[in-house]
Amino acid sequence: MFKTVLVHLRGIAGDTATLKAALQVARPFGAHLECVHVRPDLAALISRATAADMGDEDTDTITEMLHRLQDESAERAQRAADAFADFRAKENLAAAGAPPGPGKTNGAFRESTGNELDRLVAESRYHDLLVVKAADEQAGSLPVNELGQLIVSSGRPVLLAPSVPARPIRTVVIAWKDVPEAARAVGAAMPLLAKAEKIFVATASEEDEPGSDCDGVVRQLGWHGLSAEAHRVVPGDRDAPHAVLEMARAASADLLVMGAYGHNRLAEVILGGFTQNVLEDASLPVLMLH
Repeated sequence: MFKTVLVHLRGIAGDTATLKAALQVARPFGAHLECVHVRPDLAALISRATAADMGDEDTDTITEMLHRLQDESAERAQRAADAFADFRAKENLAAAGAPPGPGKTNGAFRESTGNELDRLVAESRYHDLLVVKAADEQAGSLPVNELGQLIVSSGRPVLLAPSVPARPIRTVVIAWKDVPEAARAVGAAMPLLAKAEKIFVATASEEDEPGSDCDGVVRQLGWHGLSAEAHRVVPGDRDAPHAVLEMARAASADLLVMGAYGHNRLAEVILGGFTQNVLEDASLPVLMLH
């Protein structure tokens, strides 16, 4: 069961869609939405101002750049706060800092200061789920490599919110592969699966590898009283990730559940091909767990 959901707001146009996706998960469980905006600290702003100075040693130019970056940071923080306030009023959410009683949903907004990725990783570990905007460079969301780092490092399930408004979660597609990451993702998604009306367990072959057997997952879900349908996707001339995404869209899925494949190597995260492709094309809400 989800009781506390951490929601990342960047002060961008997509914040409302992120909040909507978070609410679709939180509302059935009477969960608390902890909405956070991370502002860069002074050291980070100075570093950016210096880099943007293009090597000019004119202190006034660097100072002007620093002031501009500080103003931009304040504006983004205000946009994030406004997005939360407008959403809370529209959805009639109570303002509170802790989970509500049964049948209710509430939320709170706060700012944090520091490295955005580090703060999100640290804070996500004290919540049941992290909701972030899916990769969209034009919308100003986190880039794919940072989303990958977040998913690999947080230790919590991460929900990628697309730009389109999320719907109530009635149809769920599980992208199954016989690996630990997929098994963990199914376990993390069980509260949502228990409330779904339709569940499809999809598997697809990747390159020369045959697709995994998904009958075992269907049987396991059946033991929990959940009816699921096995669906073997034939990629044809498509790659496996896009074939599964197309199948999910054709099924009018409200959520895709999958394991995230990747690992940290020094300061770099190395993502698996399936994970990388889905991160770049998350056109529906995707619940990932490493």
